[in-house]
Amino acid sequence: MKKRPFHAKTQRARKDAKKTLVAILMCWAEVAAHAATVQGGVYDAESQNPLARTRVALVPLPGNAVPVASLLSNDHGGYVFDNVKPGWYLIRAARTGYEVAEYGQVRPGRPGVPFEVSGSVESGEARQIVMHHQAVITGSVVDDNAIGIAGWAVNLYTARQPMRRVAVTMTDDRGNFRVGELEAGSYLVRAGGGGLEDASTVVPSYYKYGTSVAGAEPVRVRLGETQGFVLIHTVEGQLFDINGYVAAPDKSQVRVSLITDTGQRLIANAAGPYTVSGVPPGPVEILVWGSGCAGFQRILVDKNLYVRVDCSAVAAPTVTGADGETLIARRVGLDGLGPEQIVSATEILLPGRWEFTVRPGPSRYLTGIRNAGDAASAVVRNDGWYVLDIGNTPRLEVTFSDKPGSISGIVSSGGRALIGAPVYLERVNPDAPELALQAWTGRADERGRYEFRGLAPGAYRLMSGYDIDPEEAVVRDRAVTAVVREGENVVQGLEALVQ
Repeated sequence: MKKRPFHAKTQRARKDAKKTLVAILMCWAEVAAHAATVQGGVYDAESQNPLARTRVALVPLPGNAVPVASLLSNDHGGYVFDNVKPGWYLIRAARTGYEVAEYGQVRPGRPGVPFEVSGSVESGEARQIVMHHQAVITGSVVDDNAIGIAGWAVNLYTARQPMRRVAVTMTDDRGNFRVGELEAGSYLVRAGGGGLEDASTVVPSYYKYGTSVAGAEPVRVRLGETQGFVLIHTVEGQLFDINGYVAAPDKSQVRVSLITDTGQRLIANAAGPYTVSGVPPGPVEILVWGSGCAGFQRILVDKNLYVRVDCSAVAAPTVTGADGETLIARRVGLDGLGPEQIVSATEILLPGRWEFTVRPGPSRYLTGIRNAGDAASAVVRNDGWYVLDIGNTPRLEVTFSDKPGSISGIVSSGGRALIGAPVYLERVNPDAPELALQAWTGRADERGRYEFRGLAPGAYRLMSGYDIDPEEAVVRDRAVTAVVREGENVVQGLEALVQ
């Protein structure tokens, strides 16, 4: 067989290389024809100055398989997303001290409006996002002569039940305080208790009057708003002493904390006798923990008390029935909620009150979490979390149902499907219909279709609209109610509401 000359092979290789290059260029041209640039800027609503180093995200609507893209705005507050594939998107901006904002929102805190990226390069339209500061509460703590008290603790609680402490601060040298980075809503403000220079004592007191929640007046704040003139008058009253003893194996080193609804403080670093003074009247928790032991007591203080706490052997929780799902816990002390943590076979959960939940996929729903190791534990369903009082050897049992329900439908306005419409879903509390057991927020896709899956049986309230507050009574009165039975798929159309 006659061999082909070397130069012929070279020519053929060159032709093949040209074909490959042409194919690559055609691919690039096709990608360029189906990719676009999305750009704009982020600005402060009050000063109109650009906001640099703000996290900006390009979020696809449901049904668009494109992943979320994010970046930091530049020194001039600008952002540019290159090579954006066709589809419908939202732009969302987040920054510490500001409420999360979306492009096209009607007002602060409202959802933004989606926009379409076509198959051709964008014309350079700049999509601006205006961000508002979160809410602020300011005020003063004063004595009987309306003189400010310096260095005094001020606590902030949610006005909505269950009441939770969300912030704490101290007054300045003039008795003034400031609490920022608050979400819109209603709060109760409370000054702490303690001793004054003349050895007189005051008990914790609320704005506007008195020492009980019944006399408290909620402070309502909106985004970007500073609510001032919150004046708290201190109230004279008796503080109490707690004496006690901590028993620990082999007198091992332990830590002892006193927890009230105005905070937590360390009162001892070793086993044996302890003394704590200046305890305000009301519920108190004493938590003891050390190497391999823990103890817990919840008491009501209305006089001087003696309290013994045993630091007994403690073990990591055992979990059955989770079936591969992640069990999440957070401690519930009188001083508020602790951070979420994953329950594992190696991490100790200290005795006391905890909330537990599991977030399974859409193929099933959570039906219960109980503590089989403590017969005294009470299970309370609250906003998807199960509240349990656990001891030193918790044995947690998780149960699911494999027959979840779902709700889906089309959101429309004036007979036309509303692309990307925000949809609010609430599970109605049968004992108090004005309250919600759980709440979800979703978006319709580019056809105006929404879907919520993995639902437990029950009654649900649905609302949709770009300028509505789902917590307002007038909006809830116009909501659509759907009843979901086990394993049932409910189809429910929605008409977008106008505030």
